[in-house]
Amino acid sequence: MDEELDKWEGYVDWRNRPAFKGRHGGMLAASFVLVVEILENLAYLANASKLVLYLSKFMHFLPSSSADIVTNFMGTAFHLALLGGFLADAFFTTYCIYLISATIEVMGLLTLTVQAHIPSLNPETCMSANRNTPCQEVNHGNAAMLFVGLYVVALGVGGIKGSLPPHGAEQFDGNTPNGRKQRSTFFNYYVFCLSCGALLAVTFVVWIEDNKG
Repeated sequence: MDEELDKWEGYVDWRNRPAFKGRHGGMLAASFVLVVEILENLAYLANASKLVLYLSKFMHFLPSSSADIVTNFMGTAFHLALLGGFLADAFFTTYCIYLISATIEVMGLLTLTVQAHIPSLNPETCMSANRNTPCQEVNHGNAAMLFVGLYVVALGVGGIKGSLPPHGAEQFDGNTPNGRKQRSTFFNYYVFCLSCGALLAVTFVVWIEDNKG
């Protein structure tokens, strides 16, 4: 009888069984969301922060073109957060969209990693000493692979950013004063963790890339 009274109406666990207050959710469950946000933002911004240099140095795009590509990539990622949030609210669950989006982002990152490490998927090494003679940009299938990888990452990032914050918020009971207070605290921690991931991405990871290769 007590268990029935403690049932969390409208929520189920990962096995689709009824969720119970005190056993499911809470700050402990939400802490996993915070850790995921640190790692996801670290991976995304660590790549984005060095992308202009990568595109101009290794893919032989002009600096202006490289900057445009990165701007479009990051803008697309953040705009797709609207799609991720819409799908999570209207058709699926936040957890489902997060899992799908995380898988998509990993696939995009793997695509970019494979291309970066296989010489035949990169443009020929530029040997021109004449600054007025531009190097041959990446083209054809290799260019398609580059842009597919970038925008698959953008799709995954958008889905995560549209579903992860509400998924964390769902771990708290909005019908109780304590639950509402914890939810507010969670969002404060969420923004802090997002900033921590960004800080690590543009300092520690960039230092490793510059000094350790």
